[in-house]
Amino acid sequence: MNRIENSPISKLHTMIVVLAMLLAAQIQYIQHGWINPDSVLYFESARLIAAGQWKEALHVWNWPLYPALIAAIHKVSGLGIQVSAQCLNVLFFGASALSFIQIIRLAGGRQLTMLAGALILFSSQYIVGDVLEMLMRDEGFWAFYLAGLVFFIRFYQHLRLRDALLWQLCAMIATLFRIEAIIYLILLPALFLFSGGFTIKERIRYFLTSHALNILLALALSLAIALHGDLSIKSFGRLQEVFTLNLYDELTHRLFTKAAIMSDEVLGKYLSEFAIQGLLLTFLYAIAAKTISATGFINLIMALFTVKNRNALLESKAYSALCCAALISLGNMALIITKVFVLSSRYAVGLAFILMIFASFQLASIMKNHDPAKTSRFKWLAMALIALMLLGLIKNILPKPEGYHYMQEAAAWVKANNTENRPVFSDDSRVRYYMGIAFVRSHGMNWKTVKHEMKSNRIQNYEFLLISHSVKHPEHEKVIADRLPQFKEIKRFNGIKSKKSIVIYRKIAECKTADCKTFDGKTIDSKATDGKATDGKTNQ
Repeated sequence: MNRIENSPISKLHTMIVVLAMLLAAQIQYIQHGWINPDSVLYFESARLIAAGQWKEALHVWNWPLYPALIAAIHKVSGLGIQVSAQCLNVLFFGASALSFIQIIRLAGGRQLTMLAGALILFSSQYIVGDVLEMLMRDEGFWAFYLAGLVFFIRFYQHLRLRDALLWQLCAMIATLFRIEAIIYLILLPALFLFSGGFTIKERIRYFLTSHALNILLALALSLAIALHGDLSIKSFGRLQEVFTLNLYDELTHRLFTKAAIMSDEVLGKYLSEFAIQGLLLTFLYAIAAKTISATGFINLIMALFTVKNRNALLESKAYSALCCAALISLGNMALIITKVFVLSSRYAVGLAFILMIFASFQLASIMKNHDPAKTSRFKWLAMALIALMLLGLIKNILPKPEGYHYMQEAAAWVKANNTENRPVFSDDSRVRYYMGIAFVRSHGMNWKTVKHEMKSNRIQNYEFLLISHSVKHPEHEKVIADRLPQFKEIKRFNGIKSKKSIVIYRKIAECKTADCKTFDGKTIDSKATDGKATDGKTNQ
């Protein structure tokens, strides 16, 4: 432990950042080209930006910083769009790790605490194991959100104007990745108004200083709208989601609508008055569950112990700033779930970072405990925690299990076998991307797209159908069989544990005999195989 505590901090910083970038690169490597559904939108927008078609790009995705950065790397380096996004992902995670460790230092952590924080971050099953692999704007948000916290804590501690301006700049850039970052930009400076170490005049002064760029930008936007009659808040993309006169109605409309349904159809007349309270309790449970999922249960427990022992472990101003940011994160989650009745664990990552920073101090404290009466117990506890985290890290970098790339396998199979380039339909934007089919806007979720094509009868124009199925909706396969009898299953690719699958159907020409031959020589016998292609056995 003494060797670690005496090691140069700058070298430790560099080592952690390099390891973070190598980890991100390995995470991208084991994906073998796998992407998230949102990535298709970003890639198409980036392609259009690279081609100079900004208007069309904004139509695809109207918050364009992330696609623009992908396009810039693509143009400068000559790399493909997806590879450019992967490079950006590696850079962003390196920047996130740098700021994460810097916050630990600002909060009073030394070398051992920095290493503990790196281990907690790298072993995260959600942030690294699930989200980092996705080529999304979230990684850009992480990088600038954490950098913003670094500069805000510095400003709160040292009151330097440079830190105040850099905090606002980073928070603004974070907002251009994810709109909810604007809530931190607006509310975090309010910490000065409640700080006991300043006079009232100083509180107002530092509050305004930490909003200086915001005030200038707000004045500039107001002036632009006043001078140009064709401009309005709607002209500034997703800012209209925050700066709207109907904010309360937009936030509560769905809540009251769902509460009325719950009151009438679930609770009945004797309990109907508790509908809203019931929904709000459900929201609290969902927020808690998503926070635990994003943070990790062990990390959450260690964070709580750090809060309990904060006077001994944490620098007070850094602790206050992080607690304020944590409360804003909780508020963001509450607003999102109330407005749209959806809450991905990705929205809990801002809070998870703060809890993991707190957990780093408790882990370091356990690792260096010198109480002779407790040394043996703490030694074994420290070894167990380190072992668990190392196992988590190893799990994050191991190759993906069989079935993970089932969509890519389905796309590759059709590309290899559709030698005559017959028309192909897929209900999933990722499969279309893997096949190199031109981008088209979908009509919603996968099955909704299929129903739309069947209703318009355009589905009859295709030779091959690649349809997504899942064990949750076995009735969808029956609908395909009933509504589209001329399409027969010829191949099936199953996902992990066969919970999801891509089924490939081919339009079978009218036959003169009982049996029909498919394009690859397999036999369709509706009586013997339920309409599935066979080569001595049914394809699975």
